[in-house]
Amino acid sequence: MNDQVLVIGGGIAGVQTALDLADSGARVILVERSPAIGGKMAALDKNFPTLDCSICIEAPKLSDVEQHPNIELITNANVTKVEGQAGDFHIEITQNARFVTSECTRCGDCVPVCPVLRSNEFDVGMASRKAIYTPFPQAVPGAYIIDIEHCLNEPPNYYPCNRCSEACPPKCINYNMPLKSVLKRDVVSVVVTTGFELMDPELASQFGYGTHPDVLTSMEYERLLTSVGPTGGEIIRPSNGRHPHNILFVLCVGSRDDRFYEYCSRFCCMYSIKHAYQTIDHGVKDVTVLYMDLRAYGKGFDGFLNRTASEGGRFVRGRPASVVPAENGGLRVRYEDTDSGEIREEDYEMVVLATAVKPPEGLGDLANVLGVEIDQDGFIRPAPGSGGLIATTRPGIYAAGCSTGPKDIPDSV
Repeated sequence: MNDQVLVIGGGIAGVQTALDLADSGARVILVERSPAIGGKMAALDKNFPTLDCSICIEAPKLSDVEQHPNIELITNANVTKVEGQAGDFHIEITQNARFVTSECTRCGDCVPVCPVLRSNEFDVGMASRKAIYTPFPQAVPGAYIIDIEHCLNEPPNYYPCNRCSEACPPKCINYNMPLKSVLKRDVVSVVVTTGFELMDPELASQFGYGTHPDVLTSMEYERLLTSVGPTGGEIIRPSNGRHPHNILFVLCVGSRDDRFYEYCSRFCCMYSIKHAYQTIDHGVKDVTVLYMDLRAYGKGFDGFLNRTASEGGRFVRGRPASVVPAENGGLRVRYEDTDSGEIREEDYEMVVLATAVKPPEGLGDLANVLGVEIDQDGFIRPAPGSGGLIATTRPGIYAAGCSTGPKDIPDSV
């Protein structure tokens, strides 16, 4: 009897799904399109409202996935064909080559000799990586990967640079791997856990992103807070490398906005409150949160909001009309305090934008492959009346986490 289940997406929802199924006795095929599993949670500093270390919670789960006898992990891959019906699906998976074999010991000798510098996606472009790299220290799978699009070599027969291969002690770099491999599997059901992406902040030009280096997105700020991030956990202004004295956090950038995304992104309020609390804890005492509405409705969330306010966090109901460079080198923010009706202008040394949550790139194409419907917001549509919103419009295919809409980590799990 076939008891295999396909899980698409290796963020925290996919990881937990795979472990729960595998521990129940099912065999799981976990497919992730990036080089490593972990998703957004792996890049976070702390989780709200407990302020537990994010990667400390997730890393053991990633290791469990890699070592579980019932889980087959396929990274750097996409599901390209789904045929059949519930209980008897025929799947095709297209996997891109890593050009590094599983014998890689992660010694790191290949990295210093690589001459190619690229923007580091894990640090949201705030640091660099080489053309041969591992996405983050606790990455699973552990083997390095070569970004062949930017590597100086062009397999199968052009190798002007062979430095990484020469420096590799176990000789696990193989440029002769097929660029793509097609894998076929039979499964009884499919679970979609494809996660989310964040809106491009430059689309909302009034918030000033791209016009001043000290206007950051929430994920960029998250990496500043992280001890293994680009600044070693120091909050510094990208414009001059100095510590800011005051910071403004702006909520609902693109969310609940009929020009961009009409829905609420759900967890932005809480991670911005977390950022405000952490900022105060770092010694920045002048911290303001500019919000449309505050939705702190989970376990311990409202208490965390009150705790942040009691520590000195200032919460103002309003929306910025403009964020522009100020004469003193900072940022001038013009906004209406919607409780008092006053129009105000205030200067800040850093502005952090909580941008809208959106469906991940390619989710519509994947939905076509799966034969499931998407809703008006671009997420996978749950079947009417399905308990827990996990059934899709095609029997045998389920969805979890942010694939059906914005959810925080506990809800996704």
